[in-house]
Amino acid sequence: MDYGWLAIIPPLVAIVLAFITKRVLISLFIGIFTGGLIISGWNPFSGTVYTLDTVVGSITDEWNASLLLFNLLMGSGVAFIWRLGGSEALTAWARKKIKTRKAAGIGAWILGIVIFFNDYVNAAIVGNVFRDISEEHKISSERLSYILDSTAAPVATFFISDWIAFQIGMVKTGMETAGIDSIQPFTAYLYSIPLNLYCIFAVLLVGMLVITGRDFGPMLKAEHRAVTEGKIVRDGAKPMLDVNYELGEPKDTKPMLITFFLPLIVLVGVTLFGFWFTGRGAGGITDILGASDPAKALLWGAFAMSITGIVMALSTKIMTLSEAMDTFVDGLKLMLLACVILVMAWSLGSITAEMKLDEFIVKAIPPNLPFVFVPMLIFGLGMLISFATGTSWGTMTILTPIAIPLAYALTNDAYLSVAMAGVVFSGAIFGDHCSPISDTTVLASIFSGADHIDHVSTQVPYAITTAIVAVFMYLLWGQFNITPLILIPLGITLLFGLMYWLSKLSRKKYGINPKTKRKIRKKENI
Repeated sequence: MDYGWLAIIPPLVAIVLAFITKRVLISLFIGIFTGGLIISGWNPFSGTVYTLDTVVGSITDEWNASLLLFNLLMGSGVAFIWRLGGSEALTAWARKKIKTRKAAGIGAWILGIVIFFNDYVNAAIVGNVFRDISEEHKISSERLSYILDSTAAPVATFFISDWIAFQIGMVKTGMETAGIDSIQPFTAYLYSIPLNLYCIFAVLLVGMLVITGRDFGPMLKAEHRAVTEGKIVRDGAKPMLDVNYELGEPKDTKPMLITFFLPLIVLVGVTLFGFWFTGRGAGGITDILGASDPAKALLWGAFAMSITGIVMALSTKIMTLSEAMDTFVDGLKLMLLACVILVMAWSLGSITAEMKLDEFIVKAIPPNLPFVFVPMLIFGLGMLISFATGTSWGTMTILTPIAIPLAYALTNDAYLSVAMAGVVFSGAIFGDHCSPISDTTVLASIFSGADHIDHVSTQVPYAITTAIVAVFMYLLWGQFNITPLILIPLGITLLFGLMYWLSKLSRKKYGINPKTKRKIRKKENI
């Protein structure tokens, strides 16, 4: 059945309610129920049944179930790190090594780039490492969650990761649809990287902000609160992960760094082994990644992390078996709300897929569009679809087989056409960043201990600023076919100028120095 414009209603309801009520869970459920009503012909009984069946389907899906268990086990791993004194030990070590707020921000940014092989693991590790350090240096949870979110998917999309395997598959599908057989899919993917401008600029903007110490928009107010009042989260906020409240004080024992790093090392090592083991025999490293099972690899890594916590607790005699089991269960509870939100987000995605929201949006593309507008249009569609559905991978699946053939039909240039995949990836990740129903955005809130809507509302101005620069560069590329060797430096320069200008505007608007985060005095220069 063709639902037409009605397909927009469920995600629109969820997103609008999330911002109005600041309650993501009920907003998502109402969005799902709205979709269920529409699909069921506005019959409230049938709509309720359809809604519940959709939620059950999201839970029982093998991929989703694996990721839910991964999150629960990650919670247990975090619980052992906390109660064994690992976080306390790292904070003590960091006090000696990281002396300033700037150093803490730069450290989180660099670690976010280093942990590139999976966006979920990136958020978990960087969040666990820097959550306490950020609090020590009065960095708001909103700023940390922004750093996590903007160095997770944007980094994973470039380096050796499960993302690359998926993206190469999408490029291959687009090439087959277009009839391009003169380029290998991996080579075509490499051509797409320089046009993945949003991700390039998103990662670099984080660096600009943490190095210069500047902020603008709602983030500046959040940082002002953290610096002047010592409040990492605002009054009335609902952090998605509050380790202190949920787990209490660490055990009264000598803090040891090994209790922090060993579980994380095991997590990374077993996850990488899982990628190799589930994809072994497929050929080279790219083929192995393409054949691997990321959900299973992540699950193995999180399970090994939890087991490591139990073994450390018992072998060091810091905990009894009963205490270790209590810690394990408390860690599962720690992630319960996050898991429920993920289920709701997946369920809403299923509803929009059933209502064929993607087809409705794609049909709006004019058939005789000049190529100069194609990159901007594809980027815009990627932004819209991923924002409405909360999934970057789903958006890539929808748009890549459309963008490459469309560009090839208009230009007959195979290399230019495959580069369009980078435009798709950019738009998909932008919407994923801005959408409150995105799983990676939820995870960034979780592991930074931020209120989810606070994270989204403070990140959106940064994401929009980056997107504006990307759109301008796509316009230049579509009009003049300028090489990315010129586009990227030009975009970086423009991005830096915008950051500086917007920080000055925020200074005037809020009366806050964008560098010191304190109220400005008369005739104060910045």
